[in-house]
Amino acid sequence: MKAIILLSPGIDSPVAANLMQKQGLELIGLNFFMDNHNAVDKIAKKIGIKKVHYINHKEILTQIKNNTNPKYTCLLCKRMMYRFAENLAKKENAKFIVTGENLGQVASQTLDNLAVLDNAVDTPILRPLLCFDKNEIIDIAKKINTYGLSENKKCLFVPRHPSTKAKLEIIEKEESELDIKGIINSLNE
Repeated sequence: MKAIILLSPGIDSPVAANLMQKQGLELIGLNFFMDNHNAVDKIAKKIGIKKVHYINHKEILTQIKNNTNPKYTCLLCKRMMYRFAENLAKKENAKFIVTGENLGQVASQTLDNLAVLDNAVDTPILRPLLCFDKNEIIDIAKKINTYGLSENKKCLFVPRHPSTKAKLEIIEKEESELDIKGIINSLNE
């Protein structure tokens, strides 16, 4: 069975990928980058992901920043990522989306916000790290030799005061200010 993994150069998603591979899932990477994707290339090779798709999402984030309330930036960005992942899953005949999300690490990863994120797509989202703490994730990353490859870059678009308890109707209203279909179509050509 195949799944699309949202693969970043951070610590979490490579660990999530490793755990899901142990369960027999064949993973196809999807990376959203700003500058380059060298770290993701190295991580994918290290954990045995043979195919990775790359999307430069600086333009997407710029549209979100210029047209929506800043406190929802992370949620709007992640919902776009999910949509791209779902579109890719259909093309690749993948049944799931896998993420490195876990509760409480960043603003978008609260129970309220995860529910809002899930609503963006119909494809099931697997979160193998959901209840891990950061130290457990770091320990696994060191064990599978991805920790040293990970980058600790912060997204420049993260708002000062992100929403931690977003409401779906507000997020959908914010999304109405974006050309979601146009963005997805332009980057999937």
